[in-house]
Amino acid sequence: MDDASIYGLNPNALVKIKFEIDTNPPEGAGYQYMSAINPANYRARLYDMPSLFAGKVHAVLCRDYKHRVKGRDFFDYIWYLKKGCAVNVPYLQKRMEQSGKWNPEEELILSKLKELLKQRFATVDFTSAKEDVSPFLLAAEKDGLELWDADFFSDITERYLK
Repeated sequence: MDDASIYGLNPNALVKIKFEIDTNPPEGAGYQYMSAINPANYRARLYDMPSLFAGKVHAVLCRDYKHRVKGRDFFDYIWYLKKGCAVNVPYLQKRMEQSGKWNPEEELILSKLKELLKQRFATVDFTSAKEDVSPFLLAAEKDGLELWDADFFSDITERYLK
């Protein structure tokens, strides 16, 4: 029996992987290195968790939701909070400056970030966000979706964002 069969995967299924490469990343990200030996020996330089979280917070704050709210942004936001991950605020500021969403003359601090997130949550169509992410979740993961609204996200941001 091959590995694909063990995991219930169709070995003949077409798998698509999407890579996005930022050819002009802003400064300020933290990095970590990961080594592996399979399928070959390699070492990769990756963003650290606080910098990845900053990218997700940037998506929550700055993504244009005109036609469809991306529920995965909010699902992932909760995931980072559950992990106790701090956000790389200086890197987030640079990303926001690069996208024209922050004045480089001002310093972004955590209290201001929380205020910006709460303002954003007040404008989000959480019904659409839940509908968007629901098909991709296991039954156990769907249990908390009924809580998703501006008050819920504002509360967890105030309590857990660091």
